[in-house]
Amino acid sequence: MSGRSAAEIVADSQLIRHGHFVLSSGMHTPYYVAWERVLQHPVLTSTVCQALADRFRGTPVDVVISSGVLGAILGHETARALGAQAVFVEGMHGRRVLRPGFRVESGARALLVEEVIVTGESARELMRLVSGHGSRTVGVAALVDRSSTALNLGVPVETLAVLDLEAYPPPMCPQCREGVPLERPGQ
Repeated sequence: MSGRSAAEIVADSQLIRHGHFVLSSGMHTPYYVAWERVLQHPVLTSTVCQALADRFRGTPVDVVISSGVLGAILGHETARALGAQAVFVEGMHGRRVLRPGFRVESGARALLVEEVIVTGESARELMRLVSGHGSRTVGVAALVDRSSTALNLGVPVETLAVLDLEAYPPPMCPQCREGVPLERPGQ
């Protein structure tokens, strides 16, 4: 990564926000990884996406699939580094579809790119979407793994950093019990 590790970029960019957040997985956490602080800098974005692409350099990839605004930036830049097509999905979790005008060819080998993996459910949903188009997922790439457990998605999962940041199901969230207001970052 051009002499800078993912951990150094995380530390230098002050990516970890403190508060009471609901993640896209529905889990609650006192920590949010604010990748927008990196993604607003094209050189840093290129650096981290090149590192993600390098993790899959020996794997044939036809299309890179990502979701959300931040994911679209990551997916596009990773696809560029791999010489692959970039496709974006939209919609709420559980109801995501390809953006109008985007297409995944039957038989395509897809790499999924995400900002952060917490439970793996978002990746599983995208894998089902890929499969529904007659294609197959060859791997999942993410900037950060904050899952706290080894994820078994049936394909290689590569991340640039592992952060042990607690997350709770809402009924077990200590901040909810204390009445701390909940934030929905990125929404």
